[in-house]
Order: sequence, then C-alpha cells, then structure tokens
Amino acid sequence: MELSLFCGPLDLAGEGVDVVLDNVVTRAGVSRLAPAVAYHAARDVLPHNPLRRVATGGAGVCFTPEPGLYQGLALRPRRSEFARGRDLLAELAERAPAHGATVDAWTVYLHDDGDDEARPGVVRNLFGDPYPHVLCPSDPEVRAYAVALTRDVCRYPVGTVLAEAAHWLPFEHGHGHERHAVPLDATARLLLGLCFCAHCRAAAGSRGVPVPDLLAAARAHVEACLAGRPPVPPPPPLAEPLDGYLEARCDTVSALLAELAAEAARAGAGFRLLDLSAGLLGWADGRPEGEPGVHGARALGVRPGDLTCPVTVTAYARDPERVRLEVEAYRSLTRGPVGVALRPMDPDCDSADNLAQKLRAAAAERVDLYHYGLSPLASLDLIRQARAIAAS
Repeated sequence: MELSLFCGPLDLAGEGVDVVLDNVVTRAGVSRLAPAVAYHAARDVLPHNPLRRVATGGAGVCFTPEPGLYQGLALRPRRSEFARGRDLLAELAERAPAHGATVDAWTVYLHDDGDDEARPGVVRNLFGDPYPHVLCPSDPEVRAYAVALTRDVCRYPVGTVLAEAAHWLPFEHGHGHERHAVPLDATARLLLGLCFCAHCRAAAGSRGVPVPDLLAAARAHVEACLAGRPPVPPPPPLAEPLDGYLEARCDTVSALLAELAAEAARAGAGFRLLDLSAGLLGWADGRPEGEPGVHGARALGVRPGDLTCPVTVTAYARDPERVRLEVEAYRSLTRGPVGVALRPMDPDCDSADNLAQKLRAAAAERVDLYHYGLSPLASLDLIRQARAIAAS
C-alpha cells in the first residue's frame, strides 16, 4: 500500500520544507507528499502553523509559471499569496530526495476562484448568470489552459499529478457565502449547476440534444421552485434531453482527462483523477448517506466507465463500511486502479484503530491522506500506528 499526504503551500512556507518533510516521513511514516500546486481560495484553520492560525484566500499556484507555455491564451496562472513569493514546488523537489520522499502534484484545475465574470471560459448557468469561481471544460481556451498547466507542473520532477476539479462543480460547491431561501429540489440544484455557455450548447446539439427545448423546460422547472411551488416529479419534457446533455458533458470531460493524462505521461509523470463525488456527501460531518457517491459522478461530467487513468475516491466517512461501499462501487464501474482518500482527523477519525479498519476496508493500492496542515500533529502518529495495525 502506497501512502501520500496532501499539504498546502502555507504549510511549506510557514513550517519550512525540511520540517514538513521530516514530519511526514519520520513521524507519519509516509513517503509521498502532495502539495497543492494549484488551488482555490479557502478559509483554513491551521493548528500548528507559525504564520497563521486561520488563513483566508490563497488561490493560485505555488511555483513559478513558465509564461511561454500560455502563449496566445487569455487564461494564465497567478501566484498564490500563500507561497509568499517562493517557488515552493522547486524547493520541495530539491529537498525531498534527502528525506527519501517523492513529490506529487495536487492540481486543482477548473475551480479557479477568479473575480472577472467576463474572462474566457466562465461557466454560465441556464439563465446566463456567470459563475466566476469555475471554468468550463467545453471552452477550447479552458482546455488549452488545463493542458498548459499540466505541462508547466510537469517541468518539475513530480511523481504523479493528482487532478482535482478537471470537470464541472455542482451548484452546492459555490463561491463565498452561498444563500438561498427558496425550496430548490434535487432537479433544480442539478440544473443550476449545469453550464449552458455557447460551447456546452454546441457540444450537446452535436449529440442530437434539442437544447432550446431543454432550456425552456429547465427554466420552467427552476422558476417554479423560485416561486415556491416546485413541480414533483420533474416534467417529462425535461428528462430525455437532460440525459443527453449530461452525456455530452461526460464526453467533454473524458476527452480532457485523456489529454491531461497523455501530457503528464510525456513528461514521465503519472496521472490520477481525484474524484469528488463521494467526498461531497461526507465532507461536512463524515456521515454520508444514500447511494455511493460514484452514482452522482455524471452530474460533474465524469463517466467512470470511460476512465483509463487511476482514480482516487474521496471516501470521507467515519464508518469503515461506508469506505468499503464507496470504493467497491467505484471499482465496479471503472477499468483502472482505484485508490482512496481518507481523513485521519475529525470528523472522520478519532483513533488509529478506526483508520486501520478503513485501510483494510478499502484494500487500495494507494491511499491519499487529507491533510497535513489541517490536522493536529498527533494525527501523524495515528497514521503510522494505523498502518502498523492494518498490516498485522
């Protein structure tokens, strides 16, 4: 079993690259470290960071971008303030061999947290409203940017690119303080999360989807919800074209993931999709309910049966049996290797035995642990102990 531990740029800048590496390798017994080389904005409580205990912001990259790779593109990476002017990926890559560690690249692609609503590639919902925090993979500019970002990251000696959000995000995964005071049913939330930009409409139209009819039915459904009288179930005119629209989105994401994986392979790096579908269910309290998250992956544009790259399932759950359910459900639908992401901290885990049970339940070739900076340092001891228990 191969273990990797996520970390953020402020962990490296605040505690020092060597301190983090020593804690990860010596204390946690983990030989791979996956820094967030491109990330979105967040508000994080950092229990052991000497620079900040609560850090807000930080969107951007923690390395020095190569401008020539983005020639002709309006979209370009910006430096994260959390990197504090340093090329932390270069520093980490230089120091890791001395600690016996491998560096992976945790890369958040399209959850971009920009503020410019007019920039290329911004998602547009069914009313034409922009979602400036997420880019649309149907847009050729966005796809070219994602490929260039992969090439940029792979200039460094990274072992594996861990690809997060190389697809759309659901309506619930928003930007800032999300509020709504009207009863949005599951269909309305799905519809409000879909992009209807010109590129998405054209892609669906080329698949035979009657996009104008879909838009009319979708708007009618959402407007009914906004008026406080959601139609249950959704009207029949919505079901068939919506299914075709979702399939067209999956075509787009499947093609993009294949292109990104090929770009990483050309540089000698591995490539894994970090699938968020299960993690979205258990993120808040570690108690996901209902069917396995993989059954909601299509809403993000992910069709597991198309994937040829390895996948890491974000099985954020307190119950080891739920972890088993999430991983086995994904394995049943995809062709490649399936790993798992676990949280060795609250709300998912309070003991080495609990984590060990999850390691056994997942039976995964790779485990990605979330997250060095957010966890108390005692969680590092728990990781080492759990691994020993699971192996006994």
